[in-house]
This record gives sequence, C-alpha cells and structure tokens, in this order.
Amino acid sequence: MVGANASAAEGSITGYLQFVAVIQANTIGHQAGNLEVQVAGGFTVPSGMSCDSNYITTLKSVDADKRMFSLLSMALLAQKPVTLYISDNPAVTAFPGRCSLVAAALLR
Repeated sequence: MVGANASAAEGSITGYLQFVAVIQANTIGHQAGNLEVQVAGGFTVPSGMSCDSNYITTLKSVDADKRMFSLLSMALLAQKPVTLYISDNPAVTAFPGRCSLVAAALLR
C-alpha cells in the first residue's frame, strides 16, 4: 500500500452540489454506507490529481459519524457553495477512478 499512496494527491474545489447520497446496499460497484456527491456542472480536477470530474465517492469509514453528510445536506438544501477537500489516495477512495472527500466547508 505504501507504493500506492506515494502518488496520492490532495486538493480542493469550490462549487454548488447537484446531489448528496448515501449508498444503502452493496450494488453496482458501491459499498453500503458510502457517501457520494455530485458537483453541479462538474469540476476541474486539481493539478496532480487523477479522478472523475463529476462524482466524489467517499468510504463510509471516512465519514462514520455522518458530519460531512449533514454539512453537505445543509449546503444542498440551502443552495450554498461548498469547498470540498478531496484526495485520490486509494486508501480512502470508495469507487475506482473517483476522488474521496477528506473535509468539507460550507460557504456563505
């Protein structure tokens, strides 16, 4: 795993959310409990990162207490922008080719 993490990168993106979802069952490559968000209109993948520019899927274990889910749900309902801190580290990535959330901030 050390070799896989050596090329992992982190970055941030800011935008509005199209949706926030929790995957309830193991299906179509997802694990039950994973958190998924879509940024409205997609996003520009930060330099040095390699991931899908539409969806961000996060392991249940990364948001086990559901704090990011709550914050992101508030942002979606209030139609407020968010800054999403993301990683392409395979240790926290929940879906092949997608980045994972590591932190989130609700903006005014």
